[in-house]
Amino acid sequence: MPEPLHLAALAAAVIAIAVAIRCAIDTRRYRRQAEASADRARKAVNEIKEIRRDQH
Repeated sequence: MPEPLHLAALAAAVIAIAVAIRCAIDTRRYRRQAEASADRARKAVNEIKEIRRDQH
């Protein structure tokens, strides 16, 4: 039977792995959101440039 200290260390490792996986998933989600926001911003800038070009 494993010692309580070993069980505690194993539990801490499992929790650390779960937190790392969650952070990786969140980071990927936020990166996609940031890329989508950047795409919208670029589109808006291009539309403004086009409107200015049409006015001149």
